[in-house]
Amino acid sequence: MSGNCFLPGRCSYLKFLKINSVANLSEEQTMSDFDKYFTKSERYYHPKLNLWKSYLDQDGVSSEIEIYHERDGMIFKPTIMFMHFYEDAKEIYCDKEPWDSDLNHWCVEEGIRAKDQDNEALRFSLALRAAFKKPGIRFGDGIFNGVILRTIADSPFMRHESVSGVMKGIHRDRANLSSQAFVDCSEMIEILIRDRALELLEKLRYDKEQAIDILAGALGEYLDQRFSVTNRRLLGFPGTNRSG
Repeated sequence: MSGNCFLPGRCSYLKFLKINSVANLSEEQTMSDFDKYFTKSERYYHPKLNLWKSYLDQDGVSSEIEIYHERDGMIFKPTIMFMHFYEDAKEIYCDKEPWDSDLNHWCVEEGIRAKDQDNEALRFSLALRAAFKKPGIRFGDGIFNGVILRTIADSPFMRHESVSGVMKGIHRDRANLSSQAFVDCSEMIEILIRDRALELLEKLRYDKEQAIDILAGALGEYLDQRFSVTNRRLLGFPGTNRSG
């Protein structure tokens, strides 16, 4: 009798429950297949970060970053990042990677300084170049060039020789101060510079005077390369007009 059902309606209902249960189980299994995409991974997306982190997690190991951005005549060789790891003041490993803004940002977040303040300024000039791409794309080179020159000219960074010396080699047109685009672009630039300043203070633990020197050096290097100041001097030209 156990194999027979004398209540057809009840049998149909039990059969439905069994099928529905299997379907629900299958759906749960299917959903669980996606769990890995909704769980924070202990691994980084970039293999170099996993390698570098494995060194940093070792007791007594410290690190610093070194940027190679060498001039080759009128152009620059590809920029290289060198990661140095030390234990008891001795280098235990050195790794290199082409410049990558994401890798550099990770190093900043980890509090990894450059080898010295000059190299830090170079590093932050590259970080500024990456950050300034956003307003450059949004407003176009003409507006961006005029705005950044006016923004820097009106800033206290002009009291720093590394900035004022470069600005002397750039001819600047008057920007349209009444333009809303000018106001918006200038605000974006100010915020991006402030973000880099806070990284120097809060992430890399420089004191304020050091941070000012580094940031001024970074801005000077950025402006020099964007407006080809050194290249024009090498060619015998007094200045350039890229302010739009």
